Amino acid sequence: MKISTILFALAAMIFLTGCASLTGFQDGRTLGEQKVELGISLNVSQSPDFIDGEDDDDGGLDDILVFPNFELTGKYGVTEKFDLGLRLNTNLNFSINGKYQLFGDQTSPAALAIGTEVGTFGIFYSLWNIQFPLYFSIHPEENFSWYLSPRYIFQFAGGNLGSSSNYLGGNTGLLFGSKHKIGIDLGYYRFNGGNFLFEDEFDANVFTIGVGGKFVFGGKEGDEEPEPVKKTRKRRK
Repeated sequence: MKISTILFALAAMIFLTGCASLTGFQDGRTLGEQKVELGISLNVSQSPDFIDGEDDDDGGLDDILVFPNFELTGKYGVTEKFDLGLRLNTNLNFSINGKYQLFGDQTSPAALAIGTEVGTFGIFYSLWNIQFPLYFSIHPEENFSWYLSPRYIFQFAGGNLGSSSNYLGGNTGLLFGSKHKIGIDLGYYRFNGGNFLFEDEFDANVFTIGVGGKFVFGGKEGDEEPEPVKKTRKRRK
């Protein structure tokens, strides 16, 4: 098999498994200063076959692919209101992101934050995406929360490798736990544009579902949760 054929197959595989990372698991709260969060998730996505799919009557693609991926994330609380993070998944996507909390704090029943993210596939082709998410969440109890994260993604290729593309949609899900959390995430996006292998343009629906966990460590001195006070019984004289 020729090297060029192998490289083409690898590039096609990358594109088929989704260029931009579409996972969620993010509520409207930031971590807090000097705290570190490590996360892992298993996600399954459903997407049209951008390579071999045939156009339907509406200008979309009718062949569907289903594929899994693992994603690792890390975040650091630069200030009480601002986090910096990164993520890497088995679809060969790497990105750096920031998150700033506009409303609420780490204990408020509702929280709102904005963010931005820059990701790349720089192994075989210079393919980039810029994401603009909004994070909103409700926390009726300290160990339970619901979040909604609408997001716009602009994707483009460096050089003359193809036209730009757009994703518009969002994620929603549930998180359980007060400090360390586990959750389920659902995402839906409408893809519009071309790809970096061919000049064809099309519309497509992309779905994702995942389960994951987030684990928080560190923090400023004095931020630790107080230990419960042990009650002692008084001895009768």
